[in-house]
Amino acid sequence: MRRPGLVTPLAGRSLPRRIATVVAAAAMVTSTAALVLADAAAGDVTARPAPASAPDSAGSYLVVLRGTPLATYDGSASGFARTAPRSGERFDADRPAVQAYEAHLLGLQTDLLDELGSPEVLYRYTTALNGFAATLTGEQVTALRERSDVLAVERSRVEHVTGAPTTDTLGLGGTDGIWQRVGGPARAGKGVVVGLVDTGIWPENPSFAGIPVDRPTLRRTYPGFTGDCEPGERWTTDLCNAKVLAARYFVAGFGASGLAASDFASPRDGSGHGSHTAAIAAGNVGVDVAISRQDFGHVAGVAPAAALAIYKACWAAPDPGDDGCATPDTAKAVDQAVRDGVDVLNYSVAGHDATLTDVVEIAFLNAAAAGVFVSAAAGDDGPAAGTVSHSAPWVTTVGASSTDSYRGSVALGDGTTFSGSMVSNKSVRDLPLVYAGDVRARNASQSHASHCFPGALDAGKVEDAIVICERGKNGRVTKSQTVSQSGGAGMVLVNDSAGSTEADLHAVPTVHVTKSDGAAIVRYAERAARPTATLDADRGAPVPPTIADFSARGPSTVTDADVLKPDLTAPGVSVLAAVAPPSNFGHLWDIYSGTSMAAPEVAGLAAVVRSSRPQWSPAMTKSAMMTTARPMTGSSPLDQGAGEVVAGQSLLNPGLVYPAGLGDWLSYLKGSGDQTAAAVAGDQVAEIDPTDLNSASIAVGSLVGEQTVTRTVTNVAAQTETYTARVEGLRGVAVSVSRPTITVRPGQSVSFDVTFSARKAARYQHFASGTLTWRGSHGHQVRSPIVVRPQLVRAPIEVGVPGSQRSVDVRARAGVTGTIAATSTDLVGTRPTGFVLSTGAFDVTAPKPSDSTQQQSFDLPEGTSFARFTVRTPSPDDDLDLYVYRDDTLVAQASDTATEEVVNLEDPVPGRYAVYVHAVSATGDVTLGTLTGWVVRDAPNPAGAGETRRPVKVSPSPVGVTGGRTFEVKVSWPELDTSRRWLAVISYDGSGRHTFLTVN
Repeated sequence: MRRPGLVTPLAGRSLPRRIATVVAAAAMVTSTAALVLADAAAGDVTARPAPASAPDSAGSYLVVLRGTPLATYDGSASGFARTAPRSGERFDADRPAVQAYEAHLLGLQTDLLDELGSPEVLYRYTTALNGFAATLTGEQVTALRERSDVLAVERSRVEHVTGAPTTDTLGLGGTDGIWQRVGGPARAGKGVVVGLVDTGIWPENPSFAGIPVDRPTLRRTYPGFTGDCEPGERWTTDLCNAKVLAARYFVAGFGASGLAASDFASPRDGSGHGSHTAAIAAGNVGVDVAISRQDFGHVAGVAPAAALAIYKACWAAPDPGDDGCATPDTAKAVDQAVRDGVDVLNYSVAGHDATLTDVVEIAFLNAAAAGVFVSAAAGDDGPAAGTVSHSAPWVTTVGASSTDSYRGSVALGDGTTFSGSMVSNKSVRDLPLVYAGDVRARNASQSHASHCFPGALDAGKVEDAIVICERGKNGRVTKSQTVSQSGGAGMVLVNDSAGSTEADLHAVPTVHVTKSDGAAIVRYAERAARPTATLDADRGAPVPPTIADFSARGPSTVTDADVLKPDLTAPGVSVLAAVAPPSNFGHLWDIYSGTSMAAPEVAGLAAVVRSSRPQWSPAMTKSAMMTTARPMTGSSPLDQGAGEVVAGQSLLNPGLVYPAGLGDWLSYLKGSGDQTAAAVAGDQVAEIDPTDLNSASIAVGSLVGEQTVTRTVTNVAAQTETYTARVEGLRGVAVSVSRPTITVRPGQSVSFDVTFSARKAARYQHFASGTLTWRGSHGHQVRSPIVVRPQLVRAPIEVGVPGSQRSVDVRARAGVTGTIAATSTDLVGTRPTGFVLSTGAFDVTAPKPSDSTQQQSFDLPEGTSFARFTVRTPSPDDDLDLYVYRDDTLVAQASDTATEEVVNLEDPVPGRYAVYVHAVSATGDVTLGTLTGWVVRDAPNPAGAGETRRPVKVSPSPVGVTGGRTFEVKVSWPELDTSRRWLAVISYDGSGRHTFLTVN
């Protein structure tokens, strides 16, 4: 069976309405950016966007081949021994078997590159990926996409990197902390290598101090680790040591000519982000920190006994808006890290939320399969829903929680006190309090003054006063610098909207307060006769952790939200750690916030676990973290996953774990409904429903009637234990566990089913959340978060009938008992346009009709609900591609090897659209085909040019339904002109589900 056509949406689109994409002739589906079939048997469709990518024009591309890479090759190919590491082992690139199989992979890559005409190669990948990054022409990209030995062709893109001393935040060193269990900080992570793909490292920081170490000693201490120290700008090989074992850099994708003057073409960190994450994960213990004459005591990394391997792939550009990490560089960094033999990998870089199988996520898949624990930042695009990155289940995706690490108070002259965030060991007492907007300098705008822009304050009115500044428009630290330069003694920073407060290193003592508290403080300052205030560092009563406002939220947009992301959270607000002085006011330390700070805390914990439990797989470690996490009150699992990670001794003794490995993940991909994902999985594995992936969480994104999911737990404790299941929450959803009590021997695995069914009280189209907790007879509590979204209906995506037919029965499944109203647009009839094309080139950046390209224009007026464009060829061996432009901008393309390529646009932006059909290949000199376009508008609107409309009747409507059972409606229409092709769209009672009815 040939693969169906796939749409590639354009990178950087900024369209206010949703763009749907490609469908295949055999299975037509609709989505917001890439179409996938969620449940082929039931005809259900899942809407989720694909990763944005540019069209097939010249540029840098990542190409992944189908051959198994070194990290996961099991020895199945004739003549080559196994290269994948065994359980608990580190990947060892020095093994002869690795070198032999790598030579084989490189040879196949070279043959392919030779066939392409020897393009410029940026990188070769062999360990976590099998492929290369190269500069390719549009024709070369098209040729690669047609090859059966090519798995993926992805255009290079640029992604972006997204205190409380770490020990205090996580409680590592307390009486119940994990350090106590492993023998103290000197053994926390011992023998483990933590790799970081980031902006590099500032080696002179005391967090990274270590004794010199030669290569032979390194190999003996870390058997199998083959990392190296790469020289470069302001970096020599002797800067590596017993703490920083290896350091490399990758800049070919980003371009060395595009670096900022403050950055370095070497592993040396120019921005501070990489130093910060490295110190959080595995910085030295007991390091004294002082900043601007303020003493912050001691800091330590989560796994201070672990070693670091640095892979710099993120860069600063002259324009900060161009900073980032080019995917050819990050993919090579991951590939090299796995090849070097790291045990844990931290990736504090944003990623796509809409795909399981971009090149970097595929690299993570093979890394995890090789035993490397991957921790990735969830992203900083919260609090909006559906913003979480790194949705792949083999990655541990980490959100950010906020703690009360740095607290302060604002005491007003009338005795009122407000609490906020503050980093200072200085108090400011009984000084005048002024609102910045009331003390603006001459010629300064009111907005600039209230936001404390440089030069916007009247120094005569600010001197020796505490100034109230509004948040927003300029940097928080910039505001305190303005106050200091104007002679002010302190600052109250007021939020401009609802949200969290953050502790920063300010130029004057500063307390950051909420919007509501700030409004009260401003009122006092403007109404009191002689307003005064005192700023004091005071932790006060402990504040429970909460999810940070910026932390990206679920639901995941892949597999219809049948995987829960983020997995868990860690402290990510106001975290104190090492930085690089060039970009941090000359400081060696600073306080940063972001999910970028949370991810390395989890990476560090994984290193501690790996050191003590070397036989545990990445999935087992992730399960232990999730089932022992602490849920945060008032936050949904869609926001926090399992909750905030707990660095307690239970992490090493969770009782039960939910194991998974490469076979499970490939079966998940196979059943995901994503055609690229299925291609990654291959034909050797059986598919499973995504909800059945053996994870420590349960997510059912589309519950229609009743659904059962299966899980398996393994006892990792030393004794037999009996567990009892307890389900809490999930309002409106009935839940039953097939085996409410289980007894599990050490090392034994036991499976059970959990069945969900929606009740009348369910909030349909909304997620219900709850927990499943296994309570053990020896005190273990194994807690899993659950999210379930009841849906009104599951309907077929496509129903097609011959032109002579005048009705069809449509069967669907109801998720509710009651009635459902089914409605339909008119049937829109258009005549196909025939063409004869010869094969030839097509420039997607400047399309034009030619002997190999057919073009037709369509007007999509206001009120257009759907547009569909299809191209057909009668020859199964010919290949036609379809491109859709609006105002000369490519908005969608279907460019695979299907005999029918289809693009659907849902709620398209009004305008004139140009549709191009390009002949890629033909069995003879020419290929025949037809192009058809439909513009479906609201029923009252008249037919468009060249169109004919016919009414459609749906009966009965509303129809009585029973939850979990099928129902049927008859769709009928008058006699049709069979020379036309007809399309209507059936909708179901606001469910968001549609059935495309085609009459041909």
